[in-house]
Amino acid sequence: MISQDSAFNDTMNTQIIEQIQSKLSTMEATRNCRLIFAVESGSRSWGFASQTSDYDVRCVYVHSKERYLSIMALRDTIEWELNDVYDIVGWDLRKALQHALRSNISIVEWLNSPIVYRTSPWHEEFREMILRMIQPVRLASRYLGMADSSYKRYLTVAEPMYKEYFYAIRPLLAARWVLQEHTPAPILFSELCAAMLPADMRSTVDELLAKRTGNAEKANGLPIPKAIEFIRRESDALRQQIEVLPPPEQPDSREADAFFLRVVGN
Repeated sequence: MISQDSAFNDTMNTQIIEQIQSKLSTMEATRNCRLIFAVESGSRSWGFASQTSDYDVRCVYVHSKERYLSIMALRDTIEWELNDVYDIVGWDLRKALQHALRSNISIVEWLNSPIVYRTSPWHEEFREMILRMIQPVRLASRYLGMADSSYKRYLTVAEPMYKEYFYAIRPLLAARWVLQEHTPAPILFSELCAAMLPADMRSTVDELLAKRTGNAEKANGLPIPKAIEFIRRESDALRQQIEVLPPPEQPDSREADAFFLRVVGN
């Protein structure tokens, strides 16, 4: 099963999708687990994949009840295939729930991905539960931290890769959305831009998008001063806004505990 909208038609290959489905089935059988869901994450789900972007498949899985009751340690991550075409990684349900309670960006975005490879009866219930638990201040702070890290590591070099601008700009727009709307930000970059990007930045971002999507994954060039200045300015403004907000309360894990027990026991 795969759902996608027209924005992804040019980036999704039918043969690749069939291979992903086969690889997910093999992973389930080999690792003796059940998939709660599997989705596309990263640049393809955001809508700005390059000509050579890989497929970042992310999934949440569950083992049998007996595995969780064993005295032997249970790994909470499956790294199934990592190469130039596929990047397939799964999280155990317990790990996914623990991270979701802390408003982890990855799990929030996986649950809202517009490209779904595999679903289950538990998928939508999981998503709705996490939406109720999200703490906007914590989620916005995580987005800001992601943007700052990308800027410091990748955009202060002599010739930054074009993709790194989006790994700073998109989290900043997402943080702005979360603080304003108190909901998870849209996954599609185009929707975020339409709602949150200042008008005087749109031509610059459009030019960067053309450079990003029309070239190879690691294409780079001289710094774009207007984009760099926007990232700095927006980061400072968001930091000041977050600093004066009340800190989030500790999340209540009881609903997540009950959900975990029902899924494992099913």
